[in-house]
Amino acid sequence: MPAALMIRPVCPRDWADVARVAYLTGFFGQSAQVYFPDQALFGALWTGPYVQGTGAGSFVAERAGEVVGYVLGAPEHDRYRQALIRVVARQVIRRRPTSATLRSLRYLWRAALYPSPHADWRAFPAHLHLNLLPAARGAGAGRRLLEAHLSVLGGLGVPGVQLSTTTENVAALGLYRRLGFEVLETRITPLWTPWLGHPATHVLMGLRAPGRDRDPVRRD
Repeated sequence: MPAALMIRPVCPRDWADVARVAYLTGFFGQSAQVYFPDQALFGALWTGPYVQGTGAGSFVAERAGEVVGYVLGAPEHDRYRQALIRVVARQVIRRRPTSATLRSLRYLWRAALYPSPHADWRAFPAHLHLNLLPAARGAGAGRRLLEAHLSVLGGLGVPGVQLSTTTENVAALGLYRRLGFEVLETRITPLWTPWLGHPATHVLMGLRAPGRDRDPVRRD
């Protein structure tokens, strides 16, 4: 019988594991190494701003003592943006670029050229990211993580939450729709063409008044 899956709030000791899961799933569920060889920089940029206290409602999925997934979110866009600026400044000042760093710049440059769409931050001030290792998929972990996060947002009175994904993430799109997210915008983007071999379609989704009557932490 497989070990029970536990959903619990992120604690300080989890951040290295969260960064690892982020990297192992950062390319449409597969490793981000294909487009971002600098794993340490990836972890800092993708998870660092949440470490600084902007990530209220962040949870991990844990099985047999291993972090196998997470949901990270920021209920206030301005606080997240300020934290991201601090993370970037720290990386520029303290890190000596490596060959992996330089190879990763191609993605960062393209991301600046082809940014993801976003909704009005006044109506949807919160955003979230959800990732699962392959071994945790199909067992309800994604739904439970998302419900836990939305419950916290509801308790905070957040008016809306948004997220950006692509049509490559078929399973994730289905999960978001089942929990009430609606498509706000779609946009074909060449951002991923060097690695996918074709353009992708960004999908911006939003949910108003999230988190009504949800139990934030449950066990199987």
